[in-house]
Amino acid sequence: MVIDMKIGLEIHFQLKGNKLFCSCSTEGEKTDFIIERKMTPVMSELGKIDNAVKYEQMRDRTFVYYSSDNSCLVEKDEEPPHDVDYEALKTAVVLSMALHCKIVDYVSFMRKIVIDGSNTSGFQRTGVIGMDGYIKTSKGNVRISAVTLEEDAARKIREDIDRAEYSLDRLGIPLVEISTEPDIIDQEHALETAKAIGYLVMSTYKFRGEVDSIRQDVNFSMGYGRVEIKGVSRLSFIRDTIDYEVTRQMSLKEISDILKIKGSEISDFNDITYLFKNTESSMIKKAIKTGKSVFSAMITNVNHLMKYGNYHLGKEFADVARNMGIGGMMHSDEFPGYGISDDELNSVYKLLSRGDNDSIIIVLTYKNNIGALAGLLRLRLNKIINMDLAETRAATEKGETKYLRPLPGRERMYPETDIPLFEINKSLLDEANNLIPETMEEAKLNLNNKYKLSTVESDAVINNSLYSTFVKLIKIYNEPKTVARLLLQTVPELEKKYNSKIGNENLIKILNIAKNNGWDRSNIEKALEIFTVKKININELIKMDELKSLSDEEIREIINKLIINNSINEKNIIPSFKKETNSTFNAKKVIEMYKKLKNTH
Repeated sequence: MVIDMKIGLEIHFQLKGNKLFCSCSTEGEKTDFIIERKMTPVMSELGKIDNAVKYEQMRDRTFVYYSSDNSCLVEKDEEPPHDVDYEALKTAVVLSMALHCKIVDYVSFMRKIVIDGSNTSGFQRTGVIGMDGYIKTSKGNVRISAVTLEEDAARKIREDIDRAEYSLDRLGIPLVEISTEPDIIDQEHALETAKAIGYLVMSTYKFRGEVDSIRQDVNFSMGYGRVEIKGVSRLSFIRDTIDYEVTRQMSLKEISDILKIKGSEISDFNDITYLFKNTESSMIKKAIKTGKSVFSAMITNVNHLMKYGNYHLGKEFADVARNMGIGGMMHSDEFPGYGISDDELNSVYKLLSRGDNDSIIIVLTYKNNIGALAGLLRLRLNKIINMDLAETRAATEKGETKYLRPLPGRERMYPETDIPLFEINKSLLDEANNLIPETMEEAKLNLNNKYKLSTVESDAVINNSLYSTFVKLIKIYNEPKTVARLLLQTVPELEKKYNSKIGNENLIKILNIAKNNGWDRSNIEKALEIFTVKKININELIKMDELKSLSDEEIREIINKLIINNSINEKNIIPSFKKETNSTFNAKKVIEMYKKLKNTH
C-alpha cells in the first residue's frame, strides 16, 4: 500500500565548552539548593497567546529547580544574559556553511515562550544563523530551512499532576537546531537524512558527544495536519516512530469515517463515587482513600472502537488524561476488569442510560480536575471526527508516540531585548570556512585509501559517528587498524562488560602513553581493561609489570621452551605463549620468530 506522506526533521545537537549566555561550563551536577516558580503567559509580538501556552497555563503547575555547580544567576533568571558565546556561534556558522545555507548578516535572538517549566524565564532564546540550504541524499537533495542557535532547556527529573522538577545543569547549554523542509519521502529516507546531518555535526570540534546530547524531532503528515513528534532518542527509532504514526492515523481515519455517519458526543461527567462504597476493586479503593472521586461519562456510538483490533480510541483519551497527571481512566471495552463487579457496572450503565453502541469511561481523579478534563476529551473527539490531527506528541522508548500538547505557532515568538545584534563579519566567516568538515563521501575515501581500512570497518566508523574521533586518535597513535579495533570493538566491549564509560579523553591519554612507551595493541587493550576495572590513575599504568612488553630475547626464550616440549605449532602458538607469561607481547612478532626458530631445533 502506497501512503502519501510528508516528513521533515528537526535535529538538535549540544555543543561543549561554555553555556550560551554565561561563562558556566556545559558539564555539571545537581546540588541540593532549590527554587520554586509559577509561570504566567504573555502575549507575543502579534498580540496573541499561543495555544500551547494556554494549555500549560490550564495545567497550573508549580516548578521546582535544582541548582547545579555549572549554573549561575543567568540560569536562575536573576541576572541578564551575557554576550553570546563566540565559539558556539562559530560552530553554528560552520554547520550552516557545510549545509550550503545562506548566512545571515546579523544574528537577532528571539524569545520563544515556553511555560512548561523547562526554562526558569518562561522563554527560550533562539537565533537564526543560516537559511535555505540543502543536504545531499541518495533520493535527492533535502532542503534545510534553517540552522538556529539556542539555549537548551532544563533537564526534567520528575513530574506529577501539579508539580514538575528540573535540574539547571543542562539549562543554557548551546544547542544547534537543524530543520529540514518536508522533502523526506519515507522512513528509510528520514533515517538516511538524519545520519547525514548527524555526521556533519559530530565532525565538528565542539560537539558535546554525551548520551543526551542529540535529540531528533520528526514532523510528519499524511494530509491530516502536521504532527510534531518530540524527543526521538535514537536514530533507529525514527523509522519505528513513523511506522507507529502511520498505523495510528490510518486507524483514526477508519474511526472518523464511522463516526461521521453515526455521530458521537461525550455526556456530562457524573460523580459516581457512592456506587463504589463497598467495591472490591483495589484500584478504586486506593483512589478513594487518597481523596479522589470516581467519575463516569458516556461516549455515544464508539462501542468496540475504544480497544478492539486496530482501533484504539481509548488510548487517545487516556493520553490526554495521563498528560494532566490523571492515570486512572477505564472504559467499557476493557470491562470486565480492574476488579469491578457486574453489579457495579450495571449500576453505572443504568445511571447513564447506555445503549448497545455506546461506551462508558470511568475516571479516578480529584473533583477540581474533571471540568478541564471533560473539555479536553470533547476537543479530542471532535478533532478525530474531523481528522484534524495537528499536535505535538512525544516519542516513547518503545518507538510509539503519545499526546503532549497542542501544536505551537507563531504566537509564541517575540524579540529578545537583552541581547544586542551580533554581526557575522568576514573574519568570523573566514575562521568558519577553515573548519568545515569533510563530506561523508570524502571521509569514506580517506578511510579506505589513506588509512587502508576495509569497507566494513569504514562503514562502521562512519555509521557510529566515530570519524572525527578516529582522525584525532590517528594523530597520536598512527596505527589505523589498531585504532579502528579499539573504537569499534575493544572500548564498547569493555564498557558493556564492566558497565563503565572509558571516555575519549582517557583513551587519548592511554594512546599517548602507548606512543611514548612503544606499546602495541595488546598492551593498549590490557591497559584499557586495567583502567576500567581498577579505576586507577592513568599515569600509574606505566609502572605496572603486566604492561611491560617482553623483549626479543624473552620472546625467543619462551618459544624455544615450547618447541623443546613439542607442544606448539602455527595454530596454537599464541594461546600456548599466553600461558607462559603475564606480560604483553606482539603476537605478529611471536609468530614470525616461531617460524624462524622451529627449523633450528
